Amino acid sequence: MVKHLAVKLEARQLRAWEMLSNGNEIKRLNENAYRVKSQSGNGYYLVSKDGENWACECPDAVNRQIACKHIYATFFSLNFREHVTSKNLALEVTSPDEEQCACCGSTHIQKWGWKYYKNGNRTQRFKCISCSHRWNAKNEGFERMRSNPHAITVALDLYFKGVSLRKIVDHLNQFERVNVSHVAIIKWIKKYVTLMRDYVDTLHPELSRVFHADETKVNIRGQWVWLWHLMDGDTRFLLANHVSQGRTVADAREAFREAKAVAKTDARVVLTDGLSSYGPAAQKEFPNAVHISGIGIQGRVNNNRMERYHGTFKERTKVMRAIKKPDSTFNEGQRIYYDYLRPHSALKGKTPAEVAGLDLGLQGNKWEAIIKKAAKKDQEPN
Repeated sequence: MVKHLAVKLEARQLRAWEMLSNGNEIKRLNENAYRVKSQSGNGYYLVSKDGENWACECPDAVNRQIACKHIYATFFSLNFREHVTSKNLALEVTSPDEEQCACCGSTHIQKWGWKYYKNGNRTQRFKCISCSHRWNAKNEGFERMRSNPHAITVALDLYFKGVSLRKIVDHLNQFERVNVSHVAIIKWIKKYVTLMRDYVDTLHPELSRVFHADETKVNIRGQWVWLWHLMDGDTRFLLANHVSQGRTVADAREAFREAKAVAKTDARVVLTDGLSSYGPAAQKEFPNAVHISGIGIQGRVNNNRMERYHGTFKERTKVMRAIKKPDSTFNEGQRIYYDYLRPHSALKGKTPAEVAGLDLGLQGNKWEAIIKKAAKKDQEPN
């Protein structure tokens, strides 16, 4: 039997807190007996209490006669429940995907395996600890999709990393056991780029307001047109991907307006090359900004950030052979991928959005995470 638990925090207590934070199950058999899931997930141990003494069946407690992490986990869980009950507070949410039980309203929820479908899809299941109600997670953003979210987001990721559509089809067939056509992937791209764009364009980045602008030629169905890019200097946050037939003042102004809509602010400084259209356009759209023109690759003031992005952009369009149309969702998708999902070595592994104060907490499958956030935002009443 193990005597009173020590108050001083030690390694076993830290592991016990880790078990609780990860949602490992502690099941109450009676007021003096509890079944605790092992941290490895390969079994359970019986933790019992006799007066002020605790015992556990695990080798650590049996052989060393000390309070093991399973005892500490049970002890912390009981103290937490007593505190919640005495204060009449809601229990902590243990699942990031669901907020509360629809039957009893409890927020003490745990993940409870998966529901599998004939087409190979699966959905996370949850269980309410208070009333034992079980349900399937809401597959927000992927409702009524025949393919599973993992396959869809893998396709999106490969596409914006420069893999051709037909190679993506082959990859999904080999490794995801998903048989779709390249047309289906195009539909996925259009659907989710539109959803994500509507979401990210509501966000307010914190920018240096030093805007770099440049233009480059791109091929759209065999016709060479101009693609205008604007980027914030310090954060490298991409603000505009605007396509035009020429390089007139009106074309430059349209690109500047697009950048203002994304930035939600005006520029303090605008850095451009020597194109004559930039001066009048900057004066009209950013009347209070300092316009520095004629900058090149070398020198203290340069446009290297834009030249580097043009290289990144053309790496993708080379695989595509040509952009299909001026308003292609590829341009918007590339901006979202560049700003929110692609880490940059020049930003110490962060994305431009994170540097601009837009840390969305995207972990693991970032595509799936941002799509779910966008779907939740889309469902909110205006």
